[in-house]
Amino acid sequence: MKRLIASDLHGSLPYCRQLLDLYRQEGAEQLVLLGDLAYSGSYDPRYGYDPQGVIQLLNPLAQEILWVEGNCDYGVQALGAAFPMTSHYAVQDWEGRQVFLTHGHRYAPDNPPPRGTAQVLLSGHTHVPAWQWVEDLFCANPGSVSLPRRGSPQSCLVYEDGCFTWLTLEGEPYHWEALPPPPAP
Repeated sequence: MKRLIASDLHGSLPYCRQLLDLYRQEGAEQLVLLGDLAYSGSYDPRYGYDPQGVIQLLNPLAQEILWVEGNCDYGVQALGAAFPMTSHYAVQDWEGRQVFLTHGHRYAPDNPPPRGTAQVLLSGHTHVPAWQWVEDLFCANPGSVSLPRRGSPQSCLVYEDGCFTWLTLEGEPYHWEALPPPPAP
């Protein structure tokens, strides 16, 4: 299954539209949102802050969305999200690999989940794209859709067939990582 992974939309309607355009363009089957979906500290009109609009834009894709709660997601369900929020983290099997999905404010490369929980840790929160190995755990951060930091682009990740590709919101790839084969059952 092809998945598009994003984090830290922070209520930006224009960047949410751009993310969904890329989701369709990539032909992804699941949209994984690693938290901080609607609320933000930026009310600059150029940023397009519209948390209700973001939820309304995402609602038609409710069956394709996996959303893990971020530290700024308190009360977002009251905006009428048609897709459920998973509290703090989720662990899923992706092609024989256990993938730990979280926002990053509780679990991150410097505070990984318990050893043996997963082979992959996906987290956001820092607004900076990143990739690293922590012993036998591959850690990846898609960066931020709307408010990137440290000169990074607005970005997301695509996962397919054991390979992660970091993309700008314009769809330009700038890094990729192919994982080793999953552990034998």
